[in-house]
Amino acid sequence: MVAETEYYDCLSVATDADEKAIKRAYRKLAVKYHPDKNPGDAAAEAKFKEISHAYEVLSDSEKRSLYDKHGKKGLEEGGGMGGGMDASDIFSAFFGGGGGRGRKGADKGKDIVHELPVSLEDFYNGKTRKIAATRDRFCESCKGTGVKNGKEREAYKCLPCKGRGVKIAMREFAPGFVQQMQVECHECNQKGYKIPDDVICRECNGEQIVKDRKVLEVHIEKGMKSGDHITFEGEGNEEPGKKLPGNVIIVLGRKPHSFFQRRGRHLCIDQEITLNEALTGFTLPIEHLDGRKIEIRSRPGQVLDPQRLWVIDREGMPVKNTGGTEKGSLIITLTVKFPEKLTPTQIKGLTEALGAPERVEKTAEHEECFLANYVKRQPQRQQQQMPRGMHGMGGMGGPQVFQMGGDDMGGGGGGAQCAQQ
Repeated sequence: MVAETEYYDCLSVATDADEKAIKRAYRKLAVKYHPDKNPGDAAAEAKFKEISHAYEVLSDSEKRSLYDKHGKKGLEEGGGMGGGMDASDIFSAFFGGGGGRGRKGADKGKDIVHELPVSLEDFYNGKTRKIAATRDRFCESCKGTGVKNGKEREAYKCLPCKGRGVKIAMREFAPGFVQQMQVECHECNQKGYKIPDDVICRECNGEQIVKDRKVLEVHIEKGMKSGDHITFEGEGNEEPGKKLPGNVIIVLGRKPHSFFQRRGRHLCIDQEITLNEALTGFTLPIEHLDGRKIEIRSRPGQVLDPQRLWVIDREGMPVKNTGGTEKGSLIITLTVKFPEKLTPTQIKGLTEALGAPERVEKTAEHEECFLANYVKRQPQRQQQQMPRGMHGMGGMGGPQVFQMGGDDMGGGGGGAQCAQQ
């Protein structure tokens, strides 16, 4: 029993979720609510920070144990809430962006996150895709100073705010009580610098950064899967005051396939066959994800039980980091379509081939009952509107409709109908 469940609820995981489940949940939510995917959305940004903090606690065994036993209060008293990572750093560290726990969020520009939908064919065969990333980069004309000819920006620092863009003001809110607060610096419009028009850089208009478009080649390796990511370090946004540029993180998504389903390293297909094919054999020609034509056959005399899974080795997905030399299996789930009825000739043929079923000798004590299809319960209103004399036609050779209470059918009083011939 855990003291609090807030962080578990935030990631939508159970309190006994393992490390893999927590990582999987964080990956999905972090990509969904990342600020780059939701520009200007304050609610999404707040959610991103919330799930990042929850992941930071639950991914650390010591912090998680402390949280489970004592909740947030235990983390605060035990030092587990102090010195936490910036949400962007948690994201970068998770996706292999080199964030690490030693890097401060202020040292690095924002990451650019892009979700790339990938077809099952490309996951199978491997593929190189090109994407264009639009990012903020320092203006080359002024070398990121915002001043013509690359002159030092410090010479134009706003003196009232000392280059911070905000000033400290004192406000008396009661006799003898003074409150210190930050207010906008109107001298520089919160920019921290006042650059005269005659020296301002015309390329970036004094903003230090410009929009830049970079084409990146994304190499999708054979066997990669949805949720895998590819990081381009240093190819993200550059920001004034940040020492390092951010990263571009490409998160792979999965496009649905019309025939195959993927389960890890295995491929799965569902196939309906006839009773005749289940007993005497069947052939299924398919085109694989690499364009090969494959003919799936049952062996002579092999009876196909639909309750079992049927496997073809080494025809599944390539295993990542093997170059496609190792593969999973192709798993086939069969559904048998039974005939509606059999003719006496067919029954005789089956009896001769399979043998007559063992019959229990009937005695005078046995009452004979015949199976019938289950009939969906008819609404009470329709029953009441039926013409008089149409209820209970069992004595006239038609189907007899009767109701069984919820207890008889394992339900809660909804009832059911059965048809008895």
